[in-house]
Amino acid sequence: MLKRKHKIERLLRALETREGRPASDIVEIARAGTSPASTCTLCLLNVGNDSGVGDCAAISAQLVSLPGFVRLKASVKKGVAYSFAVFDSPESASAALGILDDALFDARGIPILVPGNALSSHIPSPSARVIHAMPALMVPFPEIDTLTDSADILCEIPGLHVLPDFITAEEEDYLIKGMEQHPWINLSERQVQHHGFAFDYNSNHVDFSNRTGSLPDWCEFLIRKMDFAIKMLAEVHTNDFSYRGFNQLTLNKYPPGSGISPHVDTHTRFDSPITSLSLLSGVQMEFRTLYDNADDIFARNSHHKVVDVWLPRRSIVFMSGFVRFGWEHGIRARSADVVNCRRVERGWRVSMTFRGVREGEGVAGECGCGWDAVCDAKIAGGAKPDRLKSGRDVETGVNRHGVQGQ
Repeated sequence: MLKRKHKIERLLRALETREGRPASDIVEIARAGTSPASTCTLCLLNVGNDSGVGDCAAISAQLVSLPGFVRLKASVKKGVAYSFAVFDSPESASAALGILDDALFDARGIPILVPGNALSSHIPSPSARVIHAMPALMVPFPEIDTLTDSADILCEIPGLHVLPDFITAEEEDYLIKGMEQHPWINLSERQVQHHGFAFDYNSNHVDFSNRTGSLPDWCEFLIRKMDFAIKMLAEVHTNDFSYRGFNQLTLNKYPPGSGISPHVDTHTRFDSPITSLSLLSGVQMEFRTLYDNADDIFARNSHHKVVDVWLPRRSIVFMSGFVRFGWEHGIRARSADVVNCRRVERGWRVSMTFRGVREGEGVAGECGCGWDAVCDAKIAGGAKPDRLKSGRDVETGVNRHGVQGQ
């Protein structure tokens, strides 16, 4: 009992330090435990985005079974070991309080949430952790944790142009039917197709010895629409684009729950922009950089700035300029995204990624950019191979694309 008290006190001190105000302004400490809640929101200590704390999306998936649960509000900042569960009434919050306080979250295998009064029947894994719940007086997090507005996205991430509803539902169907005429290549977590040039996943370059022909006829209308959009964008953002047309297309078919590690498309082989169209469903894409801005490109930070962006179904994203060369982009592997405190289940998603390949140019070592940390020409040995994933993939030498290393 004393150990539990000390742990809660430590978590509350961390809450005070992070938020810069007394914990009593945020939670009803006297009502912790099974006392009735007077608000619709519970503070969940030991639930956050810290690497040592349970994944919020996984825990949110367990909370949806509780009567009256609305959403889980979590900070986008790393190292925050607390979240807020919102319910539709104080009565629902009170009922959940009795379940969640001292509950155990175990992410081993299939994630499971064990109520505090049922712990004796569960043998936890070493990674399991105890949740401490108490009524919340306020939620200190901003309403917006994922950028969804195109203007906000461009302001926060220079060079990132997200255009919603770029194609119609009928055009989406036409594209899906067109790509199904071609065979898919099976990787460990998804299926791919390459048109124009094959892609060498071990070097992150195109394979010039494996030219697959011109781009398919069924995407000609899309190329015309992209050409026009890029022309309009380039008139305003002149320095961001080095567009000479697309000659390479990669199709990725993602099953629910799959992702791709953060990466930058190689500087020496591809023009700006890198362009991607989302089909069948949307997804939350993570962008991160070590650089403060495009003007001071040699000022490198020790920690990444991370921004989550929502890419809706049938939207297109043009990655140009600063975001094209100075930011990494990736998709976390999980069954659902939490977008501005609301859980969005993932479905099958197909991305169409168009690139302009620099044929006969960009020999390794030739790049004049200042983003050394993410430039294949500045990294020893030329093009940088994909970083390996953690766990079993490291042992087998599988890169972020699910391709066996040489």
